[in-house]
Amino acid sequence: MKLLRAVRSLAVWTGIAVATVAFGIPAIVAAFIPPRGDWFLHFARGWSRTILFFSGVRVRVLHRERLPPARGLVVVSNHESYADILVLLANLPLPVRLMAKRSIFRIPVMGWSIRAAGFVPVDRGVRSRGAATVEAALKLLKSGRSIVLFPEETRTRDGELLPFKPGAALLALRSGFPLLPVAITGTRRILPRGALATSPGRVVLSIGDPISVSGRSIRGRDELTLEARQAISALRDEAASSI
Repeated sequence: MKLLRAVRSLAVWTGIAVATVAFGIPAIVAAFIPPRGDWFLHFARGWSRTILFFSGVRVRVLHRERLPPARGLVVVSNHESYADILVLLANLPLPVRLMAKRSIFRIPVMGWSIRAAGFVPVDRGVRSRGAATVEAALKLLKSGRSIVLFPEETRTRDGELLPFKPGAALLALRSGFPLLPVAITGTRRILPRGALATSPGRVVLSIGDPISVSGRSIRGRDELTLEARQAISALRDEAASSI
């Protein structure tokens, strides 16, 4: 069984590498076609769906009807696995850009393409770059794009929801755009933190109701952060019961 699992994982990672090159290289070119990054998303979604398909991952989406019309949104999600990015890109019909660790932008092909598409690099612990990061995200929101963040800032090791950082709440409050909570369940079993071997399986993405920030001040960031965490916790429980 271990040998079969290793062979399968090797085949999956080979497929991931091929898909990354096949979609990533034209995506770099498409990323520069105005409006910047929108054409890139067609390739990013194709890349994500191809990898999920060959990995044997089936995704069920709950409450699609809760998605508001296309507009700027601050999307917040729990973080179980690197596979979360694939699930979100493949299943959120929004003009999204992700805020991700700067190290991801150094990955050949994939990193180059997301940089060209205007995704926002984040330097944790480097406060001098914080203002520039926020300004880049605000500019995207005001242009009608949505920003996706993982407020836990790291993948869970045991499946438990980690404390949320207030960055997403601050971004929503400063921009005035709603905060959209979503929850992902099942990706930790497919690709756990620290593992290279992948497993097929089922994932559920549950979409919450947008949280309006109208009339709220920056001083309410902790309250909004807690509200988002509670919403995602409830969505996770619902998603887990439907796997």
